[in-house]
Order: sequence, then C-alpha cells, then structure tokens
Amino acid sequence: MKLLNISIMQATAVALLLWLAIGACSKETVQAPYPYNELKTFEVVAGPGDTIPAAISNGNIILYWPFDHPLPDAIAPLVTISEHATVSPASGARVSLKDSVSYVVTAETGAKATYKLRVVVNQPDLLINDATDVVGRLEATTDITGITYVIPDTAFTAVYLVSGAGAETKCVINSFTELGANEYAVNIATPAVDTGSYKLKIVSGTETLTSERDYVKIIYPFPTVNSVTTAFTLKRGETFTLSGANMRGMVAGRARLTGGQTYYNLELAAFDLSSVTYRIPAHFPVGNYNLLHAAFRNYLGATVYLRAGTINPVLIITE
Repeated sequence: MKLLNISIMQATAVALLLWLAIGACSKETVQAPYPYNELKTFEVVAGPGDTIPAAISNGNIILYWPFDHPLPDAIAPLVTISEHATVSPASGARVSLKDSVSYVVTAETGAKATYKLRVVVNQPDLLINDATDVVGRLEATTDITGITYVIPDTAFTAVYLVSGAGAETKCVINSFTELGANEYAVNIATPAVDTGSYKLKIVSGTETLTSERDYVKIIYPFPTVNSVTTAFTLKRGETFTLSGANMRGMVAGRARLTGGQTYYNLELAAFDLSSVTYRIPAHFPVGNYNLLHAAFRNYLGATVYLRAGTINPVLIITE
C-alpha cells in the first residue's frame, strides 16, 4: 500500500512539471524597445571608386569636400544608423549640399537625435604666377598659365580682367589645361576691352585672388595682308596699295631683288585699318623683285614683316 502511494505521488509531480513546462513554452518572449539613435556613418559617392566620408562628432556631420571636385548643388549620401532605428532624410535620398540640412535619427523607443550637416571645402589658397607678361590679342583667344589650386570647371571658376581704374571685365573661359600638380593654364576669349595692361582676378570655389601686378597685356589683332596675285609694274616715285585688315602701326615695307638676298625699303605713304600704301623711292634699283613685305611695329616696338606676294615676280620696277 505504501509503495502504491509513493508511485502516485511521483506521477503527480511529473505531471505537474510537464504542465509547467508546456505553459512556459506557450508564452512569447517580449524584448524592450531599442533606445539607440546613433548616426554611425555618412558618405558621398563623388564618382566611380571615389567616396567621400564625413566625420561625425557632437551632433555634427562634417563633410570635408575636396577642392578639386566640383561642388554640386545636391548629394545623395549613404548613411548607416543604430539597429532598429530610422533616419530622415533616408539613406540615398538627395539633399541640398548646404549647412542648413539636418538628419534626424529616431530610436525604436521614439527618442530622437539630430545631426547637422557642415560642409568644409578643403581648398588651398589660389596662386597666380604673374612674373612673366601674358599677351592677349583682341578678337582672338589668350592662354594664361601659372594658375594653381583652381577648380577646372566653369561652373565654379570665373576669370576677370581688372583695369587700372578697378573696372572688372568677366572673360569667357574656353578650356583648362593641366600643366602639373594642381597647376593649370586657362584659355579665354579675349574680351572687347581697351588695349593696355590688366590684373587678373580668379574666383574659384571659395577662393578669390587678384594678381599683384598688371601682367596681362591686351593688344590689337595683328595686321594681315592679302596676297598679291598680279605683279605691280611701277616707276620710281609711284605708289601701290596692299589690302588687308587690322592695319595699325604700319611702317616701311621692303622688297627683295631677284637673284640675291638684298632687301630694299619701301617708303610708307599712308595706311588705314584695311590698306597700306607704299611709294617706290627715287633710288630704288630697277629690276624684278620676287618677295614683297608689308610691315608693322608691335607692342614691344619690334618691326614685324608680313609676306604680301606668292608670285614671282611680284614687283617690277622699270625706271
């Protein structure tokens, strides 16, 4: 009888334990909401294989933007945050690239943390090498070399000529050419300004610099002369006229006697922008001349000769 009672008691205990175990397994485990609202990483893809990470500190997202990357109006940052948190704007969403943008990370508990974007452009000071004069001709283009740490993008860089009176003329930039490490030449369409000397002003990204001296010299277009297709047959004392363009600063021309290398000067009679007239001197040698030059004096005071004939003879002096 005693053994039977013990068996009944043991069975009852086992049954009770099974019931408690089954009851415990049927209940769901409830975890507390996550309280974390950290913005962990923030990066911008600036190009293939080129990612710009930001530093995150004390509620600030500090994005150090490389100076040689054009600064866009908007970016689509990729961000990572705490587990179970949400962020607004979302990762990959386009936002304006300016300091007023904020990111709000919300924890599962509803607690919020705000991170403000700060954009810092890592642009060194501009440098302009103005030791050597640069000459630009009106109605042409001008290459200006020796500009360092400029952003080679017309959306972020502008060039101005600054007169002695301080008047600024904006130039049209045609192209940039990289000369070395962060050094560029800029090609501009020479603006319609007065001839003379100008300082160069560069505005690039966050930097502005004006050259110390007036080293950009703007001069008139070089004169051009039309080719002679029919020989001039003249006597001493007579004149002939050559047509052309931009004929400023014209001086005495010359002609070369056939059969030698001797040139004889022609007297300047008159000129305007489209023509120059020369006179045959009284003691000019008689004969055929196979080379004819008009001439002008450039801004440095040097005489420059312009070939004016492609025929032989080009000039015939009879007496």
